[in-house]
Amino acid sequence: MRYEKFQAHEEVVFDYLLKRYKWHICTTPRYAMVDGFATMNNEVTHIIELKSRNESHRSLMNYGTYLISYDKIAAGMMMSEHMDVPFILIVYCVRDKTILGIEIGNPDGVSAPMIIKETYTQQTSDGGRVKRRNAFIDMENFHIL
Repeated sequence: MRYEKFQAHEEVVFDYLLKRYKWHICTTPRYAMVDGFATMNNEVTHIIELKSRNESHRSLMNYGTYLISYDKIAAGMMMSEHMDVPFILIVYCVRDKTILGIEIGNPDGVSAPMIIKETYTQQTSDGGRVKRRNAFIDMENFHIL
């Protein structure tokens, strides 16, 4: 998915989070460690990693696990610890406009069960291939937001 499309999906998700949870989202630059921060009453409440996938909720569930770079997990967890707020992963399913979420961790450590292993994956949203450590998170642990 091209970055421009991702930004449009990001706006849909962030608008929903504002309406549903009253979270104002502060985004970070494109290659920052995390995608953003949720705030409420001018206070940071969550570290956010947002993924947008051209899949339906059902098709993601059929995979069984959700793959995310372990570097993203480590960065989010570091921010969570330093800022004393939870780190959450939000996945937007483009095909059916479903928004899924899971708390990856909090200042006390990782709270989402995951398997870590090295695999080959797409390098960036623009393509490429790279071997890296990835986290596989059971889709059953995600919640529809």
